[in-house]
Amino acid sequence: MTYNSRTLPLAGLVFALPVAAATEIERFNPEGLSQPDGYSQVVIAKNPGRFIYLGGKAGIYPDDSFPESLAEQSRLTWANIDRALKAAGATREDVVEIQIYIVDLENVDPNPVYQDVRDFFPAGHKPASMVIGVSALAYPGLLVEINVRAVTD
Repeated sequence: MTYNSRTLPLAGLVFALPVAAATEIERFNPEGLSQPDGYSQVVIAKNPGRFIYLGGKAGIYPDDSFPESLAEQSRLTWANIDRALKAAGATREDVVEIQIYIVDLENVDPNPVYQDVRDFFPAGHKPASMVIGVSALAYPGLLVEINVRAVTD
């Protein structure tokens, strides 16, 4: 534990306050993914370990176009997740949590998305996950979006 030179006088006692090591945060948009202005495609927080946050990955091509069907969007979403993980120096095994948002979940068959989740992760690797039905996503016509959190050494 690191201590700084600041102390806290309290009832005649002096305590040294621990200071956590500074966390370095790196944010970027990897080549091969769209290059948004308002958010980062990948965020890496270092110390201790590396916490990697993939913000809202979707089945969007680098030119910001996307396929029409849920199945095609799901396949492209997972390809984009894989690309972003590799750009951050992580693998599928490093993923600790996913949050899946599906438009109109009550009225669509989500099985293509569920199958892609099972196909994406290696045997025995099951990150924490949740599926959330939503009325819409950022782009009209976008049907699935996935947040991913990973941790590496």
